[in-house]
Amino acid sequence: MFLAGCVFTSPTGAVAGQAGTINSDGVALMADIDDQTPIATMYAGERVDIFWGPESGLYEIRYYGTVGWVWAEYLDVDGGGEGGGGVGGGSAAPVSGSGGWAIVDTESLNVRGDASTDAAIWDSFSSGTSVQVIGDAVNGFYPIEYYGGTAWLAADYLSWNGAVSAPAQPEAAVQAERWIDVNRSTGMVTLFEGDAVYASYWGSLGYDRSDDGFYSTAVGSFRVYRMHQPLEYTPYANAYITDWVGFDSARANGFHSWTKDANGNVTPNGAGLTGGCVGLEPSQAQALYDFAYIGMRVEVHN
Repeated sequence: MFLAGCVFTSPTGAVAGQAGTINSDGVALMADIDDQTPIATMYAGERVDIFWGPESGLYEIRYYGTVGWVWAEYLDVDGGGEGGGGVGGGSAAPVSGSGGWAIVDTESLNVRGDASTDAAIWDSFSSGTSVQVIGDAVNGFYPIEYYGGTAWLAADYLSWNGAVSAPAQPEAAVQAERWIDVNRSTGMVTLFEGDAVYASYWGSLGYDRSDDGFYSTAVGSFRVYRMHQPLEYTPYANAYITDWVGFDSARANGFHSWTKDANGNVTPNGAGLTGGCVGLEPSQAQALYDFAYIGMRVEVHN
């Protein structure tokens, strides 16, 4: 984890609606300007929305739907707060932060986690879907509101032709909601589409059996705030995991594979009790990762 230093280069000023890029691995997203409690960990190349700053060497940002503060030295602010960022074709885009609506103008458009063709695909929208654009174009992609967070769509496949407003009933609302249920009493993790069971797995839960302890799989209603699939080291277990689907940012809890070594092999006690996360057999963790999306509801109960 990166620790903030006392000497900063002169940070770039920012205005609401701008975006930026995290420039180092393991950067802490902190709870508040005067509260350095880590609420998420960020990685080089990840995109964030900027709300305010710099103030006292920090920026207020939104990271996959979670709002917090980051030291300015770990954030590269996009240049310029106006304009479309060199998008080819299409009609004029809304001003950053205006909450303008656009329409998907292709048969199927990938919803990505970043402004890049290499970014993870979270979803896909069909032709005619209305989307709310919440900022300027970056690298040929527009940021959109996505289940309380931010996702990205290729600008060339969006249209602002004609008067477009918020749909009376968003397309997502007519589909069965996908969500995840965790039963602490049985250890069952159930993936739902509406009221129908999509899949069920046994999960290894937190060794703290209290309802709200820091090392418990705490009872409550949560939303997925971050997803990261590659093999990654976690200091909580002093081991590696894959298919991270974070849902409880206050405790850094999420779904993930059984613990692994640096080569990706499951450790001898890989299925043991956790520090609050929900450990799954690796193939099941991957299936849950493929099922989940940023903003998905997670219900944990006894």
